[in-house]
Amino acid sequence: MRTLVELFIRYIHLIAAIIWFGGVFFTTLIAMPICRQNLSAQDLLEIHNRFRHWIRLMINMLLLTGGIVIFIVAWNNNMKLESKYMIYSAVKFAAFGLMALFWGLFSSLYRKHLEVADPDSPISVPHHINVFGHLTLFSGLIVFALALLLKN
Repeated sequence: MRTLVELFIRYIHLIAAIIWFGGVFFTTLIAMPICRQNLSAQDLLEIHNRFRHWIRLMINMLLLTGGIVIFIVAWNNNMKLESKYMIYSAVKFAAFGLMALFWGLFSSLYRKHLEVADPDSPISVPHHINVFGHLTLFSGLIVFALALLLKN
């Protein structure tokens, strides 16, 4: 039973990571650039706000299940964790924090830009806003690389 619960928690953690990172990837590089050409600022803002709620949920799920996974690893090792594991976990958590920070900056700046945009003119997103989206993706790749290091 304990193994089943452990696998379920890790599965939830993985699914939340895939939804968040995949959603950010899809939104930043595919959906929003295409939608900007065909939709008004109000429609883009509505899409972005819907997606933002899911991202908040995924961030909270990742934090909760990530903490549980660290506890499970400690429990399986009689509450003794190697220093290498703890260092990688701390670096992964810091990279996750950067990813969340960059996503928050991208999301809030993009939302503010859409709120003040003229509904009749084509949407042109400033370069500095897109940089935060790309930094989110880059830090996400670092998080996934550290997750692979932790697995081994």
